[in-house]
Amino acid sequence: MSIACLRVPHFALRVALLERPDLDGAPLVLSSPPGGRIIVADRTLEAAARGIQTGMALREATALCPEAVVLAPDPVRETTMGERLLAALEDLSPTVEADPTEPGCWYVDLRGLDRRLGPPQEAAQSLLAITPPALRPRVGIAPGKFAARVAAGRATPGAARVVDAAEVQSFLAGEATAWLPLPPETLRRLERLGLRTLGELRALPAPAVAPRFGPAGRHAWELAGGRDDAPVRPRPRAETVVETLELDVPATSRETLLIGVTRLVLRAFGRLAMRNRHVRQARLWATLEGGRSWEKTATLREPAGAQKMVETLGYRLQAVELSGAVEALTLELTGLTGEVAKQPSLPGLRRVSRRGQVPRPLVDATRQLKQRYGTSPLYRIVEVEPWSRIPERRHALISYDP
Repeated sequence: MSIACLRVPHFALRVALLERPDLDGAPLVLSSPPGGRIIVADRTLEAAARGIQTGMALREATALCPEAVVLAPDPVRETTMGERLLAALEDLSPTVEADPTEPGCWYVDLRGLDRRLGPPQEAAQSLLAITPPALRPRVGIAPGKFAARVAAGRATPGAARVVDAAEVQSFLAGEATAWLPLPPETLRRLERLGLRTLGELRALPAPAVAPRFGPAGRHAWELAGGRDDAPVRPRPRAETVVETLELDVPATSRETLLIGVTRLVLRAFGRLAMRNRHVRQARLWATLEGGRSWEKTATLREPAGAQKMVETLGYRLQAVELSGAVEALTLELTGLTGEVAKQPSLPGLRRVSRRGQVPRPLVDATRQLKQRYGTSPLYRIVEVEPWSRIPERRHALISYDP
C-alpha cells in the first residue's frame, strides 16, 4: 500500500454541524454566503432524498421540505478545522497533500511508515482517530491517489476501504466516470457517448481517446486502468505572521472595523521578525455574533508595508456586507520578503552639467549614499575614444560626485 485518502464529504456542512450535533441525521441544507442570491450550497443525503438539489433557491428548498434545517456557512471554522486536520496528518506522515479541488480531502503517503502505522487497516484507523466522528470521515488506501480517493468514496462513514494492487483495475471498472478529474462538459460528452463507467472508458483503444478528448482524456484513460504515478506533494513551509484581536465591544460599522484592522497590522509589523520586511498577501478573518464568520484575502502586486496594507484591507472592507456584529478579528500575513526599494529616475546628467546646477535631490541622495558606503556608488558615462573600433574604448565610467 502506498497512498491513503482521508475524505470528509460535504466538509463545510459537516463543520457547520459541529456546534449542533443533535441535528445529525436530519435533512440539512447549507446556504450560500450573504451578498447575493441565496441558494443551496450543499445538502445532506437526507435532504437530497426529499428532492433538494445543490444550486436550488433556498426559498424553493424550504417550500419543498419544510422540516429542512438551514445552516449558515462558517469559513473561519472551516479553515481552522482544515488546518487542524492537516497538521494532525503531518504528525503521522511527512508527506501530506490537500486536494485543491475538494475541501475536506487529503492524501497521505504511507511509504516507509509500516513500522510506525502498521498494516493498511491499522494505518486507516490512525487516520480516522484524528478526525471528529461528527464529520463522518472515510479512508481509502490504494497504490495511487485516484484509486485511493475512489476507495474513500466507497467506504462507509467512520470506516476504511483498502484496495490491493492486484485488484485496482477490477475495482475501478465498475465505478462511474464522474470520479475522473475532467471538466463537467467533458463528463457529459462521455455520458452521451455511452461511456458511463471507468471500465467502458478503459475498453477503448488509447489512440481513439487522445484525438477526441486531448491530453486530459488520455490521462483519464490511464486513471481508469489504475495507472496513476502522481506523487503526493506536501505543502510548502511558508513563513507566516498571525495576530488576533478580541474586540471589547462588537463592531457594527466599517469605521470601527478599520480601527481594529489598523491595530492588527501595526501589531504584526511591530514584531521583531517583521523588521525591514514587507508582505505580499494578507488574510483577514472576522468572527461574528451567533457563530458566523467571513473571510477576505488581499494579494498585492508588489510587496507592501504597514501603511499600504492598511489601505488595501480598507478597500476590501468596503465590499463586505456587515451581516452581524464582529467580535474578533484575525490577520494572517504571508509572502514575507525584504523591504523593497525603488530607484527613481535620475535627471539627465548632460543637461545638468550645461546649466552648471545640480538638482538638490540628486545632491542629497549622493551624500546619503556616500555616508552609507564610504564612496559614491554613482557613475557617469563619458566619451573617451568615440572613433575607436573597440567598443570598450569608446566610453568609460567615472565616479559621479556633484
